[in-house]
Amino acid sequence: MDLLLRAEPEGPKFMEGYPQLKSILRKVQWLQFIQKFRGYNKEVTKTFARYFNGVEVEVGDLKFSVIEASIDAATELPQQGERWFKNKSLDERAWRVILCNPGMNITIFKCGIPVSNLEEKWARRLLIIQKFITCEGRLGSMYMYHSRLLMNFLENQTINLPYLLLNSLKNMSINVQKNLEHIEPHLYHHGLVKILIEK
Repeated sequence: MDLLLRAEPEGPKFMEGYPQLKSILRKVQWLQFIQKFRGYNKEVTKTFARYFNGVEVEVGDLKFSVIEASIDAATELPQQGERWFKNKSLDERAWRVILCNPGMNITIFKCGIPVSNLEEKWARRLLIIQKFITCEGRLGSMYMYHSRLLMNFLENQTINLPYLLLNSLKNMSINVQKNLEHIEPHLYHHGLVKILIEK
């Protein structure tokens, strides 16, 4: 089976297909971030992942800090809201509103909730999350961490994306550094790495 390339698409071009999402993305302060995605270099991502120590990284002649504040500055995502990452629990009642049938039994699903069980507007928002934030190649299911990110579109449920992205970059680098002979399956955030380096 071919490896999935977990790279973000070109932001402006991608958004041409979803003009109805621009206003909601602007409201949650994600639109400028998404429009910054303009390609990537897989070899640069590999170098970043090999040498990022959780605080700083050296890529070629460039050595720089990668912390919440630097991600905020490069992406224009505010450091506001809950500092949440995948290992933190989540109140199931808070996100059920995104389901076509909020009272449905979700325990029947063993590998995430099929996207067909989401209202259409939420399925489109999930696609944005999967393409630009969690960088997944298989898009048919929603997992619990997706539901927390989707809650960002609800009132008073803001998530601190620079914090989440920093922790995701740390996870990627830890996994790459543990598997130096087989890096490819552990690489993602290609476009984000490019944004951070160009800042």
